[in-house]
Amino acid sequence: MHQAIISLGSNLGNRLELLQRALTLIEKEGVKIKTLSSIYETPAWGFNGSPFYNACALIETSKSPKGLLSGFFKIEEKLGRFRNSINGYSARQIDLDLLFYEDNIVSLKDIKIPHPRLHLRNFVLVPLVEIAPQWFHPILKKTTLELLQKSTDKDVLEKLPFKKWRPPIFDTFSYIIIEGNIGVGKTTLAQKIASDYKLSFLKESFAENPYLEKFYNDPVSYSLPVEQFFLKDRMKQTDAFWNQNKDKTVSDFNIEKSLIFARKNLNDLDFKAYKREFNKIYPNPKLPDIMVYLHNDIEILKGHIKKRGRYFEQNIKNEYLEQIELGYKQFIKSDLPYPVISIHTKNLNFETNEADYQALLRIIFNASF
Repeated sequence: MHQAIISLGSNLGNRLELLQRALTLIEKEGVKIKTLSSIYETPAWGFNGSPFYNACALIETSKSPKGLLSGFFKIEEKLGRFRNSINGYSARQIDLDLLFYEDNIVSLKDIKIPHPRLHLRNFVLVPLVEIAPQWFHPILKKTTLELLQKSTDKDVLEKLPFKKWRPPIFDTFSYIIIEGNIGVGKTTLAQKIASDYKLSFLKESFAENPYLEKFYNDPVSYSLPVEQFFLKDRMKQTDAFWNQNKDKTVSDFNIEKSLIFARKNLNDLDFKAYKREFNKIYPNPKLPDIMVYLHNDIEILKGHIKKRGRYFEQNIKNEYLEQIELGYKQFIKSDLPYPVISIHTKNLNFETNEADYQALLRIIFNASF
């Protein structure tokens, strides 16, 4: 894997959404966004035109410089920008440039690294210094911070709040469900999204189940009571919620998870009766526009469960978590009437790392286009 730095810019159309889409498409090419700068509004450089939105990103990639640039040009075309041989500067929907590729120096007809004019432009230097102030320019023999301090460009940039990077996923999806195994972080993510996007939050109230602790200690005796209580309680919650809320919503549970856990916990006879009851009292559950399925390694789930400290969960066996994971996988492979995005969260600390959180949001955003 190689580290490189890229710049992004747009001054035509919906500038913000074009930058968001460009990042999403870059990640689809197998490129990891390691660090992302804020977005800066900057005057057009070299011509009279509308202001740009500009940003820089530190990336990790296995691609060569030529492979990166080839992919960038395809993304530009997909977003409506077609490069030509006309000299000079002009407005564009999207502009993707490769600034640095590790400490490589490349001087070919179609590839020049480092970018030959990056040190002349504040719209590149300011976001660049935000994410990599000590990156060393192998030709000019100065850090990016030193280049900015010596810049003769007088343009002043307006820094936008970093939350501007949050993609407009709810322009397309009005109801999103976050699902996954015990301890995967679905409530944490759903609550964070609800807060950031100012949405209604349909949260599962599971701790009030009077049979839950008994079930974990004696699953054979208490599997049916625990599942029956969950079913009735979830249905009561969802009915009450939708009677009061018509707005865009995120939820940390799918009512159909009742069948996943019941299939694991009940014997065949009890499950058949349970499924009949489910279909009878909840024949038309409200369907999400999309479901996000989070999954992680079992040992990591066990670590999360231990960390959150619910005493009645501390004796959950690996085998139980594995069976629940299998149930979810079988469920999402079935013929569902809505799309499902599967996201492995092993290397995503979406709770405290803003870059990881933004990366996860872009995965959801990608499904909208």
